[in-house]
Amino acid sequence: MSPISPIRPKGLDVAFVVQGEGRGHMTQALAVRDVLVDAGHRVVAVYLGTSPIHPAPEYFAARMEGTEAMTVPVIRFPAPTLVADGRRRGMSATRTAAYNARRLPAYVAAGLAMRRSLRAHRPDVVVNFFDLVAGFVHAFTWWPAPPPRVALAHAYLMRHPGAGPPPPGAAGRMGLEALSRIAAAGAGAPVALSFDELPDVPGVRVAPPLLRPGLDRVDPEDGGYLLAYALNGGYAREVAEWQARNPAVPVHCYVSGGGEGLGLAPSPGFHLHDLDDEGFLRHLARCRAYAGTAGFESVCEAFYLGKPVLAVPVDGHYEQAFNAADIRRAGVARTGTFQDLDRFWADPPVPPEARVRTFRTWVARAPDILVRAVEEAARTPEP
Repeated sequence: MSPISPIRPKGLDVAFVVQGEGRGHMTQALAVRDVLVDAGHRVVAVYLGTSPIHPAPEYFAARMEGTEAMTVPVIRFPAPTLVADGRRRGMSATRTAAYNARRLPAYVAAGLAMRRSLRAHRPDVVVNFFDLVAGFVHAFTWWPAPPPRVALAHAYLMRHPGAGPPPPGAAGRMGLEALSRIAAAGAGAPVALSFDELPDVPGVRVAPPLLRPGLDRVDPEDGGYLLAYALNGGYAREVAEWQARNPAVPVHCYVSGGGEGLGLAPSPGFHLHDLDDEGFLRHLARCRAYAGTAGFESVCEAFYLGKPVLAVPVDGHYEQAFNAADIRRAGVARTGTFQDLDRFWADPPVPPEARVRTFRTWVARAPDILVRAVEEAARTPEP
């Protein structure tokens, strides 16, 4: 761990830049907002990357803008996104490249607008939750020196020797490494979120998962249903087909847009939901088991509550392949596909209580580690 200075800067003005694809980075931003406010700092602006393909859920802006502690403007900007394949399941590299190439002028304009806005807000520190546009923006100097930055994501654990060998796919690995370097531009050692405690190493600071406030007050129980989360709509269709073959099993499935355009017929046992952090948590607390695409945050939340988890990496999505490999290394969930639901539901692997207690102890250290990272960044002169 880095040494702690005896002088703790107070009253820092902090800006967030948040990748709006999925829900994990937004949940992390809400958690960091609360720990910074508790430490006496302020979040003065939040820049949220959005796209027509993966629109950001409304709950994020409502939560960020409407707190009792402060009102924080949420400034949306167009950001690069991954594009699903023809079946709306996995990710297509060709479609992703073509889609984002056509929108490159919009991304450049968004970066210039962000630069002007940051100059107006003049934050002491910028925390980047794995957004690419903010990384490019740092290449420009908008006042005598750009503000120091903190880069934060689970993907940075890929640089840690304790994470084990990377999953197969040289092109995917090179792409994710390039994206992570862009997102970390201007930052010191990035903060790598980890399922378990690992030592800091040169170039990587390790921190616990940043889970939503109030999770420790949830009293989990077994309501007898399966909770599912699908990053892409095609996976929601797979879950619906499984439920149709197992009509005695109620399923609550969360997917962006609530499944609009998927053509799924209404079913008494299959319930589609749009992304909603409070609704998801209520269903997570009472589910028998959870199956979802392999996002870091949702797996952490389920494991924290002692729920059996089937984590499904999205086809062609190397970051999720890395997530799945790290899930296996840390032993927090089973990995597979939605075709494995029969075996998973027949005998859900309940995590050992002792392992869950260890995980909760690790998670409880997150506020101190994250506040220290931000405060140390504020004390670090720009090179």
